[in-house]
Amino acid sequence: MYLEQRELEVLKKGLGELGVDVSNTVIDKFRTYIKILYDYKHRLHLLSHKDYNRISLKHFLPSLMILKYLSYEKNACDIGAGAGFPSIPVKILKPEINFTLFESVKKKAHFLEVLIQELELSGIKVEPTRAENYEGEKFDLILIRAAGKVKDLVRTIDRLILPQGRAIFYKSAAVETEIRQAEENLFKLNFAYSIERVTTPIKKIPMALIFLNKKWYQ
Repeated sequence: MYLEQRELEVLKKGLGELGVDVSNTVIDKFRTYIKILYDYKHRLHLLSHKDYNRISLKHFLPSLMILKYLSYEKNACDIGAGAGFPSIPVKILKPEINFTLFESVKKKAHFLEVLIQELELSGIKVEPTRAENYEGEKFDLILIRAAGKVKDLVRTIDRLILPQGRAIFYKSAAVETEIRQAEENLFKLNFAYSIERVTTPIKKIPMALIFLNKKWYQ
């Protein structure tokens, strides 16, 4: 398929710009990912219509912008996982991290189950519930992309985060207003934040990664 091959070429070029070397096995997993997204195109609203012609540029590569910031993380979650971004691309490149994907829309949760099975991924599970209702383990890495504003998710993150853990929001470059709106909630729950300004490979689209760290006192 021409579109599939084009997406993979874009992905490989972008990963090269990020300084990430990948095996053919990894590329094959992304090939399968693309095929499944195309298969569900007319069955379930996962991406905008335009994004099916730019999956690597708009979803795979932006999801992987956090790779250079990862180090010790063992147990991660994705709040509002949707089509699997950013968690599935990160899992493919970082298989040693265990993932829990929160997705309360049943059809999307089922899609994620199918995707995980087809990609033959282990150490990853789907929780078909809202993250704020979850009563299980806590996480040292929490990822949030297109799932809500910082101020609205701080309490949920506070319930899910481990000591020394961190949450990462994927945002557009214009985050100043959103951070100002969140500052009161962040202060009340003892969170510090930092912002990393990055640009995506190839198209050089500006992004902001917002890092939240809990300030734990003795």
